[in-house]
Amino acid sequence: MGAGEIRLACTDPHAQPELHYRFLQEAWDLERMRYGVRLVIQLAESDALKEVIVERLAPTDADLVSDEALDQWLLTHISTAHHLAGTCKMGPASDMMAVVDQYGRVHGLQGLRVVDTSIMPDVVRANTNATAMMMAERIADWMKSERKEP
Repeated sequence: MGAGEIRLACTDPHAQPELHYRFLQEAWDLERMRYGVRLVIQLAESDALKEVIVERLAPTDADLVSDEALDQWLLTHISTAHHLAGTCKMGPASDMMAVVDQYGRVHGLQGLRVVDTSIMPDVVRANTNATAMMMAERIADWMKSERKEP
């Protein structure tokens, strides 16, 4: 599965970062998306849905004539409505790509934690909302127990 990248555009903390999604850059991602589009069209054209679906607006028949045509349509129309995750990797300090430890503590800084979906080492194949709440609850519990220690 392909992975995107997020970079700071400049030193201004109010500036929007540069987001490079890299959608469908991997051949396998593109193949799976083609399969998914064709499967949805097949289902939409089934007898069970004939009375519900009036017409298909996109992709057009011309977009479906070949893998190459469908790839072009996919690459120009794909977007996401999902929350991004995995941009601030959790892992041990020995991992050069890790930003935080398993307790959300930022490596190399005192008193700063990150607790959201950005710290996921990999994006979950589920809704990120419940995962984010679970991580926050667990890290909050660890923070409370640390305050109690002498």
